[in-house]
Amino acid sequence: SQQAKLLANQENLLLQQAQTDKLTGIIFYLQGQYDQSLTSYKAALHYFQKQPFSVDIVIKQANLLNNIALVQTSQGNAFSALKSYQQAEPLYQRYGDDVDKIDVRFNLATLYISLRRFDIAISMLKEVIAKRVVIGDDYGVAQASGDLGVSYKYSGQYLQAEQYILNALNYFQTHEHHY
Repeated sequence: SQQAKLLANQENLLLQQAQTDKLTGIIFYLQGQYDQSLTSYKAALHYFQKQPFSVDIVIKQANLLNNIALVQTSQGNAFSALKSYQQAEPLYQRYGDDVDKIDVRFNLATLYISLRRFDIAISMLKEVIAKRVVIGDDYGVAQASGDLGVSYKYSGQYLQAEQYILNALNYFQTHEHHY
């Protein structure tokens, strides 16, 4: 009985440490300290990957993989980011909610912009916009529209670029967002 309590307490402490690692990773990311952020996220991911299967655990893993990909993108390590997204996306598609599924597609699309794969980014961003319209995420629609405009611009499709960028600009100005 005493040993069971000790193990339970130890497991609870490990969970709290993993949750702290994730939050620390977020703070480091927002401060631009990407190496420290990546270390914290990977420590949390390691904990959750060792846990027995549950949907909640899988979503935590997907969230951490998504965050790791964001850090890797910020570090200019696009191919590592792509691998992380490719691990996160199927988990979100199978177990995540609609917002998770849309967000990871949006993040992937922005990565494809940095990889100069505008054809893929355009297709994905159109899909993201359509899905964000359905769930009523006007801010998210405007974000994706701005990125779609950028994709069209860099692919030489200037009329489409202007349309989407002006739509995004209009939304952000109307709602006093300084995106």
